[in-house]
Amino acid sequence: MRKYYLILSLLISVTLLSCTESASLKCDGENSIYYWRTTFSLNDAEREFLQKHSVNKVYMRFFDVDVSYDMAYGESVVPEATILFNDSIPEGIEIVPTVYITVNAIREMQLKEKEYARKIFNRVSAICRQNNIELRELQLDCDWTKRTRDYFFRLCKEVKQCMDSTQVVSSTIRLHQLTQTAPPVDKGVLMVYNTGNLMEMSADNSIFSQKDIEPYLRDNRLADYPLTLDVAYPSYGWSLVFDHREDTYSFNRIMRRTDFSTFPELKEISPNLYEVTTNVNFLEYEDGNDYVFIGDRVRVERPTAEEILKIKRMIDAQLEGKDHNNILYHLDEEQLSHYTDNEISKIYSRN
Repeated sequence: MRKYYLILSLLISVTLLSCTESASLKCDGENSIYYWRTTFSLNDAEREFLQKHSVNKVYMRFFDVDVSYDMAYGESVVPEATILFNDSIPEGIEIVPTVYITVNAIREMQLKEKEYARKIFNRVSAICRQNNIELRELQLDCDWTKRTRDYFFRLCKEVKQCMDSTQVVSSTIRLHQLTQTAPPVDKGVLMVYNTGNLMEMSADNSIFSQKDIEPYLRDNRLADYPLTLDVAYPSYGWSLVFDHREDTYSFNRIMRRTDFSTFPELKEISPNLYEVTTNVNFLEYEDGNDYVFIGDRVRVERPTAEEILKIKRMIDAQLEGKDHNNILYHLDEEQLSHYTDNEISKIYSRN
């Protein structure tokens, strides 16, 4: 009998250790990720990622809502970039339809929130039915401000009225929104990315910067926030192109390529900042119809796992004792390849 208990104790210890250290196991909660493309199609590496990291929830952008006059229906607020399903959803994955709503659209919805809430809900429901998706949660994503807060809050309430008692309405919460009243939803997702101004040439990293994030974590703000929060961290990078005009630089666009190590035409003048010395047409390098000109500057932005984990420790300390899950943005093989399995596992951990 004594031998039996020794073996049982050893097995329990090994199991607990595995839950702490393994990248492919989690002890509780949900591992989630955003999917932010207009076509749903997964390659083998992306499917393997979901399985390896026990991801069981995908927040999938279904469509955007923006202002663009529709001649056929005479409407100024319309859905755009609706997702097209070209692949099957992996077994065991819950899909959370996510609808991005521009601030301009929210303004146009004023006093018509009930009408547009029904349209959003009906469109989401139709896409779910067509693709055999059970609608358990609907997320609304909007960068509302003090001026548009009431409009967005009324829309949230009206969407909630469209749903039954078993369904959940969630919304994204940006850092600057933490100082305001929480939206009338069941839960929120704190977006800890896109924290700076990407159009500012002087910014060091508009995706994720400690100096931009820390001010919003003062005064134990998360601990006192009245809404249940999950937390979304970035797992992506991009390059920002700034045009050179006389003595100034102005933001031009986002470029997907982030590795310029094989392009001597781009001279690194400071960490992750390049100056173009010779025109480059990336079309020749199978990068699509992209280019840079002499004098342009390119800033490469990609948060390291170390930077993310430092902020995560601060957030976890404030959310201690509160159930919360971690989410990555977003599911893309090339972007995720910049992080090791162990780094991803640490970001997902709820320790």
